[in-house]
Amino acid sequence: MSLNLFIAVVCVVAAILLTIATVRFFFSARKPQARPAFKDQPADARASAGDTLRTRRSDNRESIVLLTRQLVVSAILTLLVLLPSLVRALYPNVVPDWMVDPWVQAIIITPVMFYGGAPIHIDGWDALLRRVPNMNSLASIGTIAAYAYGILVCLFESALPQAMREPYFEVTGVIITLVLFARWAVDMWLPRRPAFPLQERVDRVSRVWVPITILIALWAFVCWLIFGPQPSFTRALLMGVSVLIIACPAALGWAAPLSAGAALDDAQRYGLTVRTTSALQQAKDTAVVLVSRKLAPSAGQAIAQLSGTGVAVAEVDARRTDEAVRALAERRANGATVMFIGDGSEDVRVRDAADIAVACVALDNPEAAPIHADVIAAPTDYACALKLIRLSKATMRNIRENLWWAFIFNLVGIPLAAGVLYPFTGWVLNPMLACVAMILSSICVVLNAVRLRHCKLDGAW
Repeated sequence: MSLNLFIAVVCVVAAILLTIATVRFFFSARKPQARPAFKDQPADARASAGDTLRTRRSDNRESIVLLTRQLVVSAILTLLVLLPSLVRALYPNVVPDWMVDPWVQAIIITPVMFYGGAPIHIDGWDALLRRVPNMNSLASIGTIAAYAYGILVCLFESALPQAMREPYFEVTGVIITLVLFARWAVDMWLPRRPAFPLQERVDRVSRVWVPITILIALWAFVCWLIFGPQPSFTRALLMGVSVLIIACPAALGWAAPLSAGAALDDAQRYGLTVRTTSALQQAKDTAVVLVSRKLAPSAGQAIAQLSGTGVAVAEVDARRTDEAVRALAERRANGATVMFIGDGSEDVRVRDAADIAVACVALDNPEAAPIHADVIAAPTDYACALKLIRLSKATMRNIRENLWWAFIFNLVGIPLAAGVLYPFTGWVLNPMLACVAMILSSICVVLNAVRLRHCKLDGAW
């Protein structure tokens, strides 16, 4: 035991009290505070066929420009710190000492921490105070801990053992850059309101995952402080930082937006313009397709293919608005996911009555068109429903694979970062290795999402 018995007991009692306070704060029966809804669009608004990606981009152009600038600055400055450190680790005599000097690295990475990381810290701590922690909350805590440790090394380098003088400023930069990229991808590819339905589930998981990770880091710190070798405080701080770093869910934040972005690009190649992300998620569950009677005579082959996949297909006279709305409502009342395919001239109530509205219409700019539809296809593309269902299934499978990978990575990585192997092997996962592992995890998610670009939507089923 590194500490005397009295101090050890005080540390354990303090950790227990902090654990109880954390659990009561995040998991009490009191409902979390929600952000005020936008005046023009309430938070609980249903995914409407009119909420297009183009609207999302144009309404937030200034914020996306700022976010892009923060991402570029963070990436460049992080590389200036990361590359010399990596090269120095492989070839010690190649990199000059001044390029890996802690004070030089601190000067370079400070703009990343406070300029690039500003949206992460603001959103993360706002979510923590509202008791709905998200990916940014964990990223903010992890980067603050890593940055604080680096400043500690700068100020007291001579007092630390040689093996613990690495400031790990590059870790701060990498985390902020990866999380900024995830945020940028979400803003570019996915509308904020309504959110991608599956992303909302990921956010709910984050609300539980973040407090648990904080508690694991806390107890890792206490255990190393009490039982770890000297200098116990510095080692304990390092282990706590490692847990927070490896748990920073960059891969979790990328899982949905990257896959959805790749799917949207794939849809464009096959002549489909997907205007709402809810359609991309719901299409896989399509049980009933109602086709406008105006299109049915020309869509015989596509209807036969749909029927062969087990999807019920029926005609509806969209010109009789009340009758069409009633037919759609009856099928949705049974819990079935209903898709409507028309030519874009139907009453808006008909398209709103379906879970997914598809318009087969010729337009110069489908994304910016005033047509009220979730998906726009070419006028003669009667197989659009088949393509959309296949794309939806492939996309959701890809996202689930990404989420499972992120979960398994954290399930294995967090115990290693906490030092569970140290009593048996004497090995610990330092923050730099934790950072490299997080980068590799994110790369795996990116490569898996890219596979969607090779998804074939046409051909026989």
